[in-house]
Amino acid sequence: MVTEERLKLRHPIRKVAVIGAGPAGLPTAKSLRDEGIDVVIYERSPASGGTWIYNEQAPVSPDYPSTGAPLPFETLESWDSVNKESLLRHAPPTPCYKSLRNNVATPLIKYKNFKWPEGTPWFTSHDRILSYLQDYSASFHLDELTEFNSSLEKLTELPDQKGWLVLTKKVEKVNDNVKTSWREEAFDAVVLATGHYHAPHIPSIPGLSEWQSRYPDAIIHSKQYRHPDSYVNKTVLIIGDGTSALDIARDIGGRVKKIYQSVRQTEHGFDEKYKALREEVQTWLPESVIRVTTIKTIVFDSQSDGPQSARILLHDGSQIQGVDAIVICTGYLFNYHFLPELHDDAGQTNRPLTDHALVNEAGSQLLNLHKDIFYIPNPTLSLIGVPFHIATFSFFEYQSFAVARVYSGSADLPTEQNMRQEWQARLKQKGNGREFHALGAELEQWYINDILTWINNHGIPRGKKLLQGHTEEWFHVKDRAFDALKLEFKSRSI
Repeated sequence: MVTEERLKLRHPIRKVAVIGAGPAGLPTAKSLRDEGIDVVIYERSPASGGTWIYNEQAPVSPDYPSTGAPLPFETLESWDSVNKESLLRHAPPTPCYKSLRNNVATPLIKYKNFKWPEGTPWFTSHDRILSYLQDYSASFHLDELTEFNSSLEKLTELPDQKGWLVLTKKVEKVNDNVKTSWREEAFDAVVLATGHYHAPHIPSIPGLSEWQSRYPDAIIHSKQYRHPDSYVNKTVLIIGDGTSALDIARDIGGRVKKIYQSVRQTEHGFDEKYKALREEVQTWLPESVIRVTTIKTIVFDSQSDGPQSARILLHDGSQIQGVDAIVICTGYLFNYHFLPELHDDAGQTNRPLTDHALVNEAGSQLLNLHKDIFYIPNPTLSLIGVPFHIATFSFFEYQSFAVARVYSGSADLPTEQNMRQEWQARLKQKGNGREFHALGAELEQWYINDILTWINNHGIPRGKKLLQGHTEEWFHVKDRAFDALKLEFKSRSI
């Protein structure tokens, strides 16, 4: 009989910091606590809910083009003297816009043992989804574990994998003052559950930075989008071809004069079902959309005060003119400013990058993660919510089971060598870049089954209960969900 090689954590995990009280952080905190581990959640917003918190105030404009991010008790300042932009940077408003609705049916993103309220439609408004998340947090007493208004500023790895020093900054209003306090605390392990939607990706297109400098009110990233009112009777250029581009095009489509959508041709080898889905979704765009190729450069007329005279030259040799506003829908970068030594940036680290980097130089891919969860060089750091093209909430919960079982000693990791071999095999199969983390319907189910087989095989002999996968009802809904989404889009007026 061949004995499976396993990696035992060097030290017991008794206390864990979970960063983020959104759809990934909440089930993670619950799963860890269910395994008897002490948990503290750090959330920079004043409430739980993550991306689904709507704020009429848009976040500050990002850098053009995208760059990395730097780091630095207690101070007390008068409310009137505080720079409001600094408060926005501390707890930036989320990408949630006024008309945002889910595009994965609510039964598919249900947490185990926590039902949606009776009568909740499959596709609903952001406030009802936020209520579900906050009710979940309240029902399982997760708010009591959470330090709100607290942002993670620095993670420092302790020697011999003994844990991490967690430096946080808390900003809160006290009477007519703003109290800023810094605190450092040691934890045996840290789980990053901060989601994808923090660092906007601004492409490096010649002329785009100059447009933003000349006409700052006529360009935004989709993270800053809130409602269509400012686009009435305008010609708008949307850059990008993802979900936010579709949603915003539909949201403004009935009010604008015209929409140009600049789209690049991807070489990624999507599975056939996902290719078909992308082609189908393109038919949901409003009639006012004209799809064009990628932008080569933007040329400005020095004699003109407005953006309409700028000539936007495309790579196919054509050009467009008369654009009043640009909306950039090119997604987000992975950026963990509190771990600068793990970013693969020239001069930023003395570690051998091939063995220890967490984020690639472009910010488009995470490296050295076992099953997109455990940081291979030191598994006391883990991440929840990295994969995409998934049924988010329920998927995150399955990942949280793996973290909780490993940290409680109810499941073991493979050896570091075996984890690296598995990662390299996946890299060979999927290729580099953001799509390395893409799953989709078939791979999502394979991934969940793989996680459950592993942690059940290790946990059951140690007296742990069997963790079940999705129910038949879940799969029944999944089979009908795309057609239902199609009907949902058609029912919304453009």
